[in-house]
Amino acid sequence: MLRLDRERGQKFGAGQIIDILLGKKTDKVAQHGHDSMTVFGVGAELRDAQWRGVVRQLLASGLLAVQGDYGTLALTSASTEVLRGQRQVLLRSEPERPQRPAASATSRSAGPDSLPAEAAARFQQLRAWRAATAKEQGVPAYVIFHDATLRDIAATSVSSLAELSKVSGVGETKLARYGPQVLAVLQARAAGPRSAAQG
Repeated sequence: MLRLDRERGQKFGAGQIIDILLGKKTDKVAQHGHDSMTVFGVGAELRDAQWRGVVRQLLASGLLAVQGDYGTLALTSASTEVLRGQRQVLLRSEPERPQRPAASATSRSAGPDSLPAEAAARFQQLRAWRAATAKEQGVPAYVIFHDATLRDIAATSVSSLAELSKVSGVGETKLARYGPQVLAVLQARAAGPRSAAQG
């Protein structure tokens, strides 16, 4: 289902696969003839947001991976048992995310001073990591994560990929690509004071 290249030499990201499962007749679906596939429309009992939640959970559990620069979804070695019916996967039903009110110019420009001291320190650590990563990849920092996303991560002090996936601005591709690095930054920050106290 997720590796269309097995049938047609094609690879696609989450958005296209979800469109196929929902039975959406988009231009891209028609262009590639995906509306003639046997799985076209089989997932219409779920909404788009719910399928994206499924994808996030499968990425977080290592049953899916993102490949290349275009967010192509691929099966992993861990998913073999699932496909053979040898392993059951339990997924939680994610609540609908409430619509956030439009942020004012003041709140959008709010800096670390608007955060509690510990969260502000995490925010600065995350910005330092983002700057180094952006320099290494030769891209603007905002391409990795916007300040607002880093602020939300710092404020909630996430501790797992599943929690990180719920932060606004963290999609499937960025979760897979940067999630483990973000958690490593947060864990290093949390371990720092304890290590110093023990020393």
